[in-house]
Formats: sequence, structure tokens, C-alpha cells
Amino acid sequence: MHHSQLRRRFEDLGLEGLDFRLKEPATREAISAAETRLGVVFSEQMQMLYSVFDGLEVCDPPFSICSIQNLSIENSSLTFCICDHIHRLAFDTSRVNDAGQWFIVNPDTGFRVTYTLASFWSVHMWKWIERRTPIWRGIHDEPAST
Repeated sequence: MHHSQLRRRFEDLGLEGLDFRLKEPATREAISAAETRLGVVFSEQMQMLYSVFDGLEVCDPPFSICSIQNLSIENSSLTFCICDHIHRLAFDTSRVNDAGQWFIVNPDTGFRVTYTLASFWSVHMWKWIERRTPIWRGIHDEPAST
């Protein structure tokens, strides 16, 4: 899925009853300010995502993507998403992977969700939003809290 299709997919799911809120796109200035504040340079895909919407809230199942101003970094984990109210997803900024991006991980367990932001927004987040498949853990890990 191309990043430009994200808004349309949410709108289609809204017609089916999904309760969500997409924030307006972040400005280039806001993205630059966040990079400076956090001491990192965002990938092209991350810049594109925030240029489509600057944060997302899905009520059920609980899912959020932080606005650019609410991104936080701790021990090289740049938290950008919360699933099921408690499970954080973060970019591992300690190194760039073979895809030229940061891995997306559960910083609390070390579980690697995916290699790229494109696979996150085109596959993984929909697994949780549409099917309630926990994306923050492996198939043999602890059960979901919901």
C-alpha cells in the first residue's frame, strides 16, 4: 500500500464503523523541529507518513500513532506507536538495517515487528486494526491483553 492510500483506507473503514481520528499532516518545519529535538534524521518513509497525517487514534481496537510533537526517544528506541493501550512500538535508532531504515521493535521485549515503515503501514498495523492480531509479539509469546 502506498502511503497516499492510507487516508482513503481509513475513510473506507470508517464507513464500516471504525472509530478513528487522523490528524492533519505535519508541516516540513514541524518534522525538522522534531528531528532536531530528538537528535535523529527521519527516513524518507517516516517523513512521508507524517506528511499524510500527524498522528492517529483508533478507538477499538486501541491503536495510536504519536503526533510528531509527542515522539519520544529513550535508549535509542524512538517510540511512535501504542497498541492495546500498553504495548509500545519503536524505531531502533541504534543502527540502520539492510533496507536502509530502522527496525520497528517492541522496545520492552526486543521483538522485531518489521524491517520497514512501509511494511508496517501496509501490513502490520492492519493486522491489529482489522483482525486484532497482536503485532507486538511473536505467535508463541504471551496472550494479548484484550
